Amino acid sequence: MNQGAPPFAALDDILSQTRHLLLDFDGPVCSLFAGTPTAPIADRLRKVLTQQGAELPQAIQETADWFEILSFAVSISPALAAQVESELTEAELSAVSTAAPTAYVHEVVSSCRESGRSIAVVSNNSARAVDSYLTRHGLDQQFGLVVARTGPDPSILKPSPHLIEQAASALDAVPSACSLIGDSPADIESARLAGAHSIGYARTPDKRERLDAVGAGAIVATMADLALRLRARPLPS
Repeated sequence: MNQGAPPFAALDDILSQTRHLLLDFDGPVCSLFAGTPTAPIADRLRKVLTQQGAELPQAIQETADWFEILSFAVSISPALAAQVESELTEAELSAVSTAAPTAYVHEVVSSCRESGRSIAVVSNNSARAVDSYLTRHGLDQQFGLVVARTGPDPSILKPSPHLIEQAASALDAVPSACSLIGDSPADIESARLAGAHSIGYARTPDKRERLDAVGAGAIVATMADLALRLRARPLPS
């Protein structure tokens, strides 16, 4: 990024080209597992595998990455992968009741719509969990579209561009008219591969460094900054 540019120059440039704002769910919209321990979830997924007689490689025994476990299940059978994905969905649904809303996300939603843009969720989380959260917090009518995980195939999840391409198609838009805001390198990579803009959401300096390193087009430390710049950059009527 140009260190001599005004602080919001990169963000303003992206928003001037953005007709559709795509928000990752766990991070920009809420902290889904704020009230739920995440370590036991990997063990729950492994238990599904072992109960079906699967022998787990050392890497799968030790990983905390749920999607690595899901990918391993896919390599065994579609039926087993579906069972693992169902268990993960149940864990996500259980977490909805104690999820913590991200500060100023309601303002981002309002500012986006008032500025003439559409807003959608694009997430690796279960569509059922996303819909449950949005309904619980009165946001289900505010988001025109939710594109999220609906099956056990992790290869189509971010960093794959598939979900962004699916969202763009549903919005009757080209990806270059869309911007994804996310808090992980996978979000930034998926936007790049899809040909969409990317906005990193980084609450800590180390996360900012990681998102900058993978090429985020702009970075915000708070969703309030995004809401303010959306209001300042309405689309032409």
